[in-house]
Amino acid sequence: MAGQSRELEACEEPTLPTCVAPDCVTAGILTRAHERWQSGSLRAAIALAEEAVQADCDRCDRCCSVYADLLLILFLVGIRQVATAADLQRRLLASPQVQDDPQLIASTTLVGAKVALAAGDHADAGALAERGLKLAAETGQTAWTPVGNLVLATTTLRGGDISAALHYSAKLEEDAVFAREMFPIGQSAWAIVQLSEAGKGRDRAATLARELLESETFTRRLLAAEPAAVPWLVRLLLRVGERGPARAGVRFAGRLAAENPDVDSVGAAALHAAALLEGDLDKLRRAAESHTDPWARASVLEDIGVRLCEGQAESPEAAGYFECAMRAYTCMGALRDSSRVMSRLRGINASPRSRERCRPRSGIRGLTDTEYAVAKLVSQGLTNGETAEQMFLSRHTVAFHLRKVFQKVGVKSRLELAVIWNELDTGPAADVAPVPNYSRI
Repeated sequence: MAGQSRELEACEEPTLPTCVAPDCVTAGILTRAHERWQSGSLRAAIALAEEAVQADCDRCDRCCSVYADLLLILFLVGIRQVATAADLQRRLLASPQVQDDPQLIASTTLVGAKVALAAGDHADAGALAERGLKLAAETGQTAWTPVGNLVLATTTLRGGDISAALHYSAKLEEDAVFAREMFPIGQSAWAIVQLSEAGKGRDRAATLARELLESETFTRRLLAAEPAAVPWLVRLLLRVGERGPARAGVRFAGRLAAENPDVDSVGAAALHAAALLEGDLDKLRRAAESHTDPWARASVLEDIGVRLCEGQAESPEAAGYFECAMRAYTCMGALRDSSRVMSRLRGINASPRSRERCRPRSGIRGLTDTEYAVAKLVSQGLTNGETAEQMFLSRHTVAFHLRKVFQKVGVKSRLELAVIWNELDTGPAADVAPVPNYSRI
């Protein structure tokens, strides 16, 4: 990716496939909305998208107002006004205008997957993305496949399914090669960096992260659409001693937040990134109170726990924040993240009862929660070492749990487990504990 950030920075952000008519009123307004969004004027962009929805252009025969609605939904998701975006998406999908057009059903379904992801519902997001991609393939609506591929790359990675995440990451790169219209450059780059960190290690991912945060254009686009992205990249760079690029990212984030003082998602992300750079616990707590994105909120709660337990063998206060983070990750279906926090709880000698309160529930009768998680990853083709890395356990511990799984489900090999897994797995139990009010810790 060396040098790519400068090349991509010069590229125009793709536009919605609205209309080819040169005098289409709606398309003209949407073009201006894109320009405002790219320049960082987020509320102005949303206002123009709303204007485009109401334009009622009669100069062409395309459903321009539907595309304006879809762009508006994506803008609202970007600043995490998820409830409003979800309501608009549901009404749009049910409208006769969309229901009479299979291509519009595909596009609207894929946008619905993005809404569900922002809401923290990974299972629904994945299901909608798969359905939308199938419809897009059947109707030739390839311009919108990057939205579905991005959602699935994110949900599978957070769920610990690295092989599936690699598949969708490759699909995102394919989208870029073919310049598909809805290719979200910055967001997809962040997904690829996260996967690189999971599969190739921190140092390799840091090389990519450095390029992202040294580009103000990329930082702006990431911060506008993904509130957790810039803090995540800053955290990664600080861990490998790259304070310069981390500082640049924080500076760019602060600039965008100052330009958009009424956009809470941007302000919270900028505050979170600055708190990580400065090691400021008070700022981390303020970011936790202001984050509107569920995954970003869980992330900052985890960061608070890490800060509180620095240099301590035990920390009840840190354990409280870790529990909150883990319950949030568990509710979302982010198995890889909840496993990491479980490892942190073990590291500070948190009580077994404390860990059990947060553990993802097994979907297979007879298996403990850890056995279920090990079996799920192994059935997907991961080695013991890869499973250990994803669950933050030792290889010896993974092998021990895997032997127990074989005994309990009546198989003798990893291949047999993989063959019968879909029949065995009914999914995580639905009675996961709700996320507590972190502000009361």
